[in-house]
Amino acid sequence: MTQKASQIKPLVIFKSTWLKIRKSAISIDLEKVKKVLLVFYAVLFISTVYHFVYAKRIIPGVRIAGVKVGGMTFNQAKKALQNHEPQVNKELKLKYEDEEFILRGEEVGLLYDWDATVSRAFEVGRTGNIITDGKDKIAGLFKSLYIKASYDYDDSALGVKFSIIKGEINKDVVPAGVVLTDGNLVVTASQSGKKVVDDGLYSIVAGSFDKMDFSDKNIPTKIINPPIVEKDVTLLLSDVEKIISQDLTVAYGDNKWVLGKQDLLNLLSFEKSDNGKVKIVLNESKLSALTDNVSKVVNVLPRGKVTSVANGTRVLGFQITREGQELDVSRFENDFNDSLFGNRTNVSLYTNVVSGSTDKDKYGIYALLGEGTSHYAHSIPNRIHNLTLAAERTNGVLVAPGAVYSMNDSVGDISAKTGYYPAYVIAGNRTVLGDGGGVCQTSTTLFRAVLNAGLPIVMRYAHAYRVGYYEQDMPVGFDATIFQPSWDFKFKNDTAGYVLVQSFANLDDLSLTFRLYGTPDGRTVEISKPSITNQIAPPEPLYQDDPTLPKGVVTQVEFPAWGASVVFTRTVKKGNDIMFTDTFSSRYQPWRAVFLVGTKK
Repeated sequence: MTQKASQIKPLVIFKSTWLKIRKSAISIDLEKVKKVLLVFYAVLFISTVYHFVYAKRIIPGVRIAGVKVGGMTFNQAKKALQNHEPQVNKELKLKYEDEEFILRGEEVGLLYDWDATVSRAFEVGRTGNIITDGKDKIAGLFKSLYIKASYDYDDSALGVKFSIIKGEINKDVVPAGVVLTDGNLVVTASQSGKKVVDDGLYSIVAGSFDKMDFSDKNIPTKIINPPIVEKDVTLLLSDVEKIISQDLTVAYGDNKWVLGKQDLLNLLSFEKSDNGKVKIVLNESKLSALTDNVSKVVNVLPRGKVTSVANGTRVLGFQITREGQELDVSRFENDFNDSLFGNRTNVSLYTNVVSGSTDKDKYGIYALLGEGTSHYAHSIPNRIHNLTLAAERTNGVLVAPGAVYSMNDSVGDISAKTGYYPAYVIAGNRTVLGDGGGVCQTSTTLFRAVLNAGLPIVMRYAHAYRVGYYEQDMPVGFDATIFQPSWDFKFKNDTAGYVLVQSFANLDDLSLTFRLYGTPDGRTVEISKPSITNQIAPPEPLYQDDPTLPKGVVTQVEFPAWGASVVFTRTVKKGNDIMFTDTFSSRYQPWRAVFLVGTKK
């Protein structure tokens, strides 16, 4: 063999070997490709079958309210849920320690919407997001996909339920304090508070509604530690003793308010600063109450009068009939603080004059905002005297922008010493003679004017029973009573200018009218017809022996009236926008006739 031939032979062997390896590799690659293609076609086939089968069905794994709806059509799923719902007792027991609160679905207007719920179930795996949809479709083959039910409920009714629960469970934190016992200062113990976790309670109830799971649940609460404890107060006892050791006098003219130890102690509070140090401060709410009491004596409302109008509504002439004055609150509170914590001196009160020009532009008295009228035919003379006197004392009051008008403040003390005569008033469950009987005709008439003016009503009370005077010209429910000092009629001036309250008593037709003037802002008022329900007939008449009346004489002292629940609404608009809507409810007791039968011989 030549050298050349020996060189060629290895090349031939290499080439042959390489060809075999290559052929083997191609064979292996083809096998892999076949497997890949096989998997691909299998997936494609399964996907095609999956989408064909579930084209009009909910994808597998979906559950709603404990019901498996995966694989069902829309109607099948809806019917399954509708059949399941009656089997569920929608009564949720909320527990806290030994207390239990029952929340029933019908009490809060719980209504499930199965159309919307099933529509939501169909969206699973069909959002259009390939990744999310793919995950859901695969996950649904191996586990449950829970969908929240769609429902509606009455927010206010549920809010009432929550309020009841919180009212029973919540406990205010009580910081340590000081009381006077037999002239000595004693530190009172602090107490931790507890509070329902609002968000937690809502989440529990909402979660129960979502899953239609009405098994017992625990109410989440948290403990609130007192910010000030006994040792903090003990360190300040000597300072407290020094502060209350001497009376503090507030003086204004002939009026004096002398605050002794207990009064001063009531005005003190303890406060922890940012650095953790506890100090003695004035209790703001108690000081505000003192300021209000002083203001009622010192303050005098300004009075005005519309002298002429055009077309019954546009004001042409206006004048101030009496300047007003008000307590300089800032100066009073500063001086009081200095006297209490510094050198003890009497606190003199200073006032600011509430006055201005007689130009209607100064006060914004441009037009009639609203008026109300009532009639009082068949009233006894004393009643007429009282209602006209109250109307006169209310007449001309100017209510500043943002201020709240109080009828009790406006008319002042209602008693014999201020000029009122005895007339019939409602006291407890009887109609008896009392000073100022008939003043409620004034508050009722002003109530009607404020309603028509569209001004916010802050406080209004209905009478205990239906009074005939107030239904002579209006439906039942349009009355407002006052009873000093707690029951009052109040409204707020939410306009840009002052509101002038003006009254007119017409003794010829026995009517009373209130007109409110101010700055119109385009608001309109819609008042519904009253809804009258729960009407109850008066009880049988009652005959009572009266030894003060001659025998044979019968006197009627109470007159029958039907009981009823009355509701009407008022909607105040500006253009097409609703400013506010309020509801006025009255609950009148059935009232029996009472006769006094003379037994005196």
